[in-house]
Amino acid sequence: MKKQTAESFWARVQGDRRQRNGCWEWQGACNNTGYGTVGWHGKTYTAHRVAAWLSGLVKDPARPTNPQEKAHVLHKCDNRKCCNPTHFFIGSYSDNQLDAYAKRRRSQPKGEAHANAKLTNKQAAEIRRIYKVHGLTQKQLANKFDVSQRAISLIIRGETY
Repeated sequence: MKKQTAESFWARVQGDRRQRNGCWEWQGACNNTGYGTVGWHGKTYTAHRVAAWLSGLVKDPARPTNPQEKAHVLHKCDNRKCCNPTHFFIGSYSDNQLDAYAKRRRSQPKGEAHANAKLTNKQAAEIRRIYKVHGLTQKQLANKFDVSQRAISLIIRGETY
């Protein structure tokens, strides 16, 4: 078995490592989400995490098990193959999720497609119609459809459904 060293890892990264601006792309295997993966001393890790570990940004190449721990490696450049430590920042699991939503890499399903939806899209359209035509209050609509007043307000304002 080939010995794994920092030099053997960095040899699989394309890009001029003297240039801090550009992405240094992983040239090895990738997982189904597009992140580089590397076998390292009998375990498989994401390449960007090993790069962060080799660079001293995190204390362990393994993904943290505590979601509150500020030890997740996030990309400023949004290039999942990038291993340039100057393109990383460290955050919690929550920081990582918020970053993904902010950069539109992840989206929350709307309307009846949302896992917690209590109404159908048709019911939401009916709520808007009743509110506009018949003048029922949001509280009355909430009682009629067995949801909160806030849910009705979000539907009427077009923020959901």
